[in-house]
Amino acid sequence: MRVIFCLYVLSVSIKPIVAFVSTSGSSRLPKSFCKVKESLVLQQAAALTREEELDNNTSKNNNKNSVEVFFKAWNDRKLVTAIDQFAIDATFEDASYPTPFEGKEDINRHFSLLADNSLQLFVLDDIAIDEARNKVAAFYHVEEEDGKTKSNSRHIAFFTLNESTGQIQTVYDTVEPVNKAGEVNLKILSFVGKYIEKSVEEESSKNTEKLDVSSSKQLLIPEKFFDAYNRRNMDDALQLFDKDCIYDDTVFPNPLNGITQLKNHMEVCERALPSTFQFIVDDIADGGDCLGVRWHVENQGQEMKFTRGNSFYTIDNGLVKTVVDEIEPAVLKKGGVQFFFEYVSNKIREEPARIVPLTVWALYMYIVFFSDGILPGANALQLEQRTWEEVRDLSINFFFVSPLLNLPFAPTTVHPILEGVFNLLLSWAALFAGFLSDDRSKNDTTNKQNIFPMIPAVVGMQFLTSAFLLPYLVLRSTEKTPEGEKLTLKDLDTPARLTESKLFASALGLVGLGSVVWGSFARASTYGSDRIESFWKLMSIDRVGSSFLVDLAIFAAFQGWLVDDDLKRRGVKIENMGGLRNAAKFVPFFGLVAYMILRPSFDVDEQEK
Repeated sequence: MRVIFCLYVLSVSIKPIVAFVSTSGSSRLPKSFCKVKESLVLQQAAALTREEELDNNTSKNNNKNSVEVFFKAWNDRKLVTAIDQFAIDATFEDASYPTPFEGKEDINRHFSLLADNSLQLFVLDDIAIDEARNKVAAFYHVEEEDGKTKSNSRHIAFFTLNESTGQIQTVYDTVEPVNKAGEVNLKILSFVGKYIEKSVEEESSKNTEKLDVSSSKQLLIPEKFFDAYNRRNMDDALQLFDKDCIYDDTVFPNPLNGITQLKNHMEVCERALPSTFQFIVDDIADGGDCLGVRWHVENQGQEMKFTRGNSFYTIDNGLVKTVVDEIEPAVLKKGGVQFFFEYVSNKIREEPARIVPLTVWALYMYIVFFSDGILPGANALQLEQRTWEEVRDLSINFFFVSPLLNLPFAPTTVHPILEGVFNLLLSWAALFAGFLSDDRSKNDTTNKQNIFPMIPAVVGMQFLTSAFLLPYLVLRSTEKTPEGEKLTLKDLDTPARLTESKLFASALGLVGLGSVVWGSFARASTYGSDRIESFWKLMSIDRVGSSFLVDLAIFAAFQGWLVDDDLKRRGVKIENMGGLRNAAKFVPFFGLVAYMILRPSFDVDEQEK
């Protein structure tokens, strides 16, 4: 039986016991287990192979439902078709992630990033379609681009379909664990089980009623199994299984082969598990010769955290032939973190040049914020009062509004070159908003989403400059607009449309030019002939000012990294834009301003005209 009581579950159950005591590998099922006869081996023949494979895995149902269409569309990388299978208010819960993906838009973003990360295929091994209940259970595994099966990648996904539209309404997806700790958990449970039962003996009388199968409505085989197990009647449970059955509780390193191994295992579990632990069926997808089950575990009628799971059964001649059990991970839902590191490593593998901004970012964070002796002044963990006052005064003089209007609160003691550097840096950071078309979610057919969205990156650059720019350059998805095609304005999100205006780049160019003029001539009575000398003297003790200079150098080095993809989505060949392209890449700030003003505009869609 499922020993899915991971260490967190144990800790939840053991808390009262601790007080009481203190006071007195991963094997796979044989290939015969899977109904899939063919796997995707050659990516070049993927379309035909996937078509045949999905057809072979349909449970005697000629019309594909939204789940089967989703799998086929995903493998063909037809993301629009795949996402269209979800209802607008659908929920997709991947048990390895800390929170569900709520709504079609959130689900679209999730799968867009997955598609950008790799060419992995979701290969259906079996599917249970329950038309009466509008339920579908899919048993599948993940294959890499080269056709090799990804280790520990078997999933069971339980789908609920919308009764009216047939679209996917909810999904609960589990995957087999990498850590096969079932045997260890059994030993721990065997030790603590007696304390759990002893601590509830006085009030357990209310929990003694068991389900009487004979008086109940007709139960499906998994329900009978759960009921027999909850009554700890292992003979009744074993009668449901074929003598050559295969039972794979994926928290254990090896599946159980045959009725004898299953019997021995169940007897061990019976001795280890407290009698108050009950397995509760939440939902079933009855496909006839295969069934999917969604379940959870309760202790004394209370649902235990992190004990939800999925099971997939195959039936032959009225007996259970195979079972696979999967349980949600406990406490640490590492799916998002694992995906992030896979995403980064894949991006660097695809474009090794990305290691440059990654390395520069790591050095920047250490040198600017944490180092002592490399840059002058105190590090970020021990900033001086003078530093906070300087940051405040520079912020008040943002874009020179306060001093130009002669506002009474405008600081007059800040060095004008430092003010010029500060405002040049912020206008330069804002200029990157001219590349907002690098992140698109409005039009499904031209969708290009980034794991680190660009709007937060540009906003963050107004505060921490290179600390946000460099990660964006590492994490952004590559422009995939086919050669010869180009986007139109309707493909862009609203903020990107606004920053496409020539006035936007022109205004920021004027601020940058004004910053140079201000730094050169402002406050002449105070900073005369020694203006430059006094500035460098200030930089010898000023951590904030010296970090601004580092940011200017980084911006100059990386301002052109987005230009080629920007030209590509405009349908412009790079060789046709040699001079303007080179200015954008190699002339600091003003070259980028010129590019933003002179670059080809996106066409206006005929419908919008």
